[in-house]
Amino acid sequence: MVISMERIDLYCYLILSVLLFSGSSGYKISAERELNKEVKFGVKIGILPTGKLTQFAVFYYKNNRFAGTRNLTEDELIKMGTGKWPIPGTNNFHNFFEENGFVPDTTESGEIIDYYAAFDSLWKVRFSEHPIRQGKDKGWSQGDYRPSLKQQAYIFHRYGVRGYDQDYFSDTSFYKLLKDVTDPVWIEHYKSMK
Repeated sequence: MVISMERIDLYCYLILSVLLFSGSSGYKISAERELNKEVKFGVKIGILPTGKLTQFAVFYYKNNRFAGTRNLTEDELIKMGTGKWPIPGTNNFHNFFEENGFVPDTTESGEIIDYYAAFDSLWKVRFSEHPIRQGKDKGWSQGDYRPSLKQQAYIFHRYGVRGYDQDYFSDTSFYKLLKDVTDPVWIEHYKSMK
């Protein structure tokens, strides 16, 4: 069978057209999916492979389905959470902290004094004393490396977190925990659970 050059040119044109149009429709689908993207922040508390006691992360959701995660440093989280930096993979600047009621102490002029007080206290939820600087810093846990059973039940019911080494305090539980660890009434109540 002999195929003429005109037919080959026509086939090449059709194939090229299909590829171009499918590529542009794929871009539109991606643009539409971008609108359905959602991000949530979280923290894991434990003795982690990084040598730290907390691991922060941003969780990505597309169309209400988990799409991935990215670990963050404390500074990255604060900059993204306050809307000073965009969320990685997006061009979105949004003050998640303010939206979720996590606004630390401020001066009379409204200048934020310190976000770090809450982040520096997170380890205390899990440990009775700082596992690295032993004897120097006291935590709120009634167990050495894990909260008492009563505290664990409280954490599960209040935040939905069961396994400390695997689970993250995320989404609304993350912000609730950040507010709680700076509240003296909450701290005393938590410490009293034996």
